[in-house]
Amino acid sequence: MVSDLHAAIARQPRLPRFLCHLYQRLRLQRLNLVTGAGISIDAKVPGWQDLLKRLAEIQGGLPDDLAAHVAAGLQPEYLGQIIYHRFRGACPVTEPAELRSATVEYEWGDAIHKAIYEKVPQTIAEVIQTHPYLAQLRDLSRKVSLVINFNFDDLLADAIGEQVKQSAFGSESGNALSVTWQPPLTDRGNLTTVYHVNGILPRVSLKKRSPQLIFTEDSFADARARSPGVSSEYLFLRFVQNTMLLIGHLLADSSLKNYLRLNRDKSPANHHYMIYWIKEEGVLSEARRQDIFEANLKLYNLVTIFLTSAEIRDFLDILNLDERGFSETVETLGKDRRSRYHYYIVGPVASGKSTLLEHLRCFQTHEEWTRPPPREMYMASSKITEDQQKIVDQFIYSELKEKNRRMHAATAGLHFMDRAPLDLYAFSKGDDENKVKSHALRDLVTRDQPLQKGEIIFIEADSKTLVKRNMARGRPPEEAGKQPYFDAQTMTLKMIYNPSFVLSTDENSPGDVARKVARHVLFEEYEPTELNMIIARYE
Repeated sequence: MVSDLHAAIARQPRLPRFLCHLYQRLRLQRLNLVTGAGISIDAKVPGWQDLLKRLAEIQGGLPDDLAAHVAAGLQPEYLGQIIYHRFRGACPVTEPAELRSATVEYEWGDAIHKAIYEKVPQTIAEVIQTHPYLAQLRDLSRKVSLVINFNFDDLLADAIGEQVKQSAFGSESGNALSVTWQPPLTDRGNLTTVYHVNGILPRVSLKKRSPQLIFTEDSFADARARSPGVSSEYLFLRFVQNTMLLIGHLLADSSLKNYLRLNRDKSPANHHYMIYWIKEEGVLSEARRQDIFEANLKLYNLVTIFLTSAEIRDFLDILNLDERGFSETVETLGKDRRSRYHYYIVGPVASGKSTLLEHLRCFQTHEEWTRPPPREMYMASSKITEDQQKIVDQFIYSELKEKNRRMHAATAGLHFMDRAPLDLYAFSKGDDENKVKSHALRDLVTRDQPLQKGEIIFIEADSKTLVKRNMARGRPPEEAGKQPYFDAQTMTLKMIYNPSFVLSTDENSPGDVARKVARHVLFEEYEPTELNMIIARYE
């Protein structure tokens, strides 16, 4: 299965990590698909320019005029408008007159239908047999709640539908199917909705087609004018809340680019993925691939993956594996050879750890506490009694054990935890207290299971800023801490973990911090810290 991916990984060494993130989002029901013309071209559906040429053949002289318009630089939507005007003018007058518009629209849709399916194999089984990865895309589609399809053809939906029919007899498993050209108001469990945003012309003529096709300049303008409505809001929320995998796109659609741009600005850590088809190795130089990758990343928070058709098949095959099969496969790939990545967010009080975690919901996140802390946790250390301290200690060590258990149990993907398990050393009053804590960690937390190692994401801020933030969180001035206290805490935490990745929340907005962290974990070296060795230093 993975033989073709070795070349792809040599091309993009972080490809296995991208797979881990996509698989994690799939398992969390937070992966959606966005499909474009590229997936249908392999089924002999024409691309936009070829579709326009086929439609132009309806009228004598129009092909030559179309070629001249193309040479003049007119856009495809505008060319579609010209062809539609010629077509409408040539349609015979229908009586009664009120049916003329409906008849023209029907005939226009019928002309597009014939142009789309002219060379497509007769049955969906033939399409699947000759298509390099439609079967794999079908299987993945049945695992997600939404497929946003920019195509008029229904080949993907037809492939899913045929398999759903077989599922009734127990031969396959996956979601049921709903096909629509209107945004669904809610997501339904165990259902894949294929949403044709530009309208749909089913291959089987008796199936219901959409009342409108977004094909001409006029229809695109109408769609843009309606964009503040339900469809726009629905798609915007999906792009912000989920991870999108784009297949068969070259980012020619302005509405798609707008959603990607909005996501980049509203959810800075949330990165989507696009499979960029290449015919064969060497077609795109490394420099050109890097140009495209960097431009898409900067403009749209879009991670571009360059794959041939065979590699797309294998890529989708891996995403379709069960959990064990996925981990076993990915752990043989690339330099990392791992399926799980663990990160601990560390920093002084009020540095922005919880804010960062909130921005990182596009990964798997683990809160600072797994249950509400006792009221004694919020008492000043100078006023707490010995009995109250025992309550606090019991809670902390119990929490550390549970959080460690959860990190060990984490499945494939990228996992972030608010605070690392050894932060407690930064609140000690001396070496003797550190020794007591080390003994408690060995006895109560790691006796059965060592601490899960992970990379330290260290965030900091100027001590003046930390004092102000602590007061803003409700601490009275006498309990908000002093600058030397925060300076010492920051220094101690750095001594404990010796982090290689440090970010200032003074110099970066919360969104910038989140974006930089997300890009670090997706693209840079993974450098986990062996936490158990740190305990030994303090024993």
